[in-house]
Amino acid sequence: MRTALLVMILASLLFGQTPDAGEKDGPVLITFVAPAYPRAARDQRIMGRTLTRITINRVGIVTEVKTISAHPVFENYVSEALKQWRFKPSGQDHTFQVTCSFEFTDDKCEGTNKHPITAETHVTAELPTVVHIKTGLPCVERVDNKEHE
Repeated sequence: MRTALLVMILASLLFGQTPDAGEKDGPVLITFVAPAYPRAARDQRIMGRTLTRITINRVGIVTEVKTISAHPVFENYVSEALKQWRFKPSGQDHTFQVTCSFEFTDDKCEGTNKHPITAETHVTAELPTVVHIKTGLPCVERVDNKEHE
């Protein structure tokens, strides 16, 4: 839950820094929801890429999400996130492909036994066609037996 919230906050910040594209360049994304990195994939260090075709109606609502290719562990997370995207109304339907890549990093944990630093999930994007989600294993606090004797 904490990771999903972090992903959504990061995505909001990311979108706020994205320059507006002109309508002639395609649909303009106004609500972005990043797919969460599934816990099962993170725990097993699974990485992958999804390719999904989405259709947007003339008022900017995603009307169809079709997976072209995906590792099964990522497919539903991507589909559910893309269904929540909203676009500026353009008066016409649009169909395009979105690539989401999931990357696992094996960064070392830092901090102390009492205060470890937890790995974060980072989202970057070239909206509306590319989203990168990068995460690592959470650092686990170790119990030092000498402290408890």
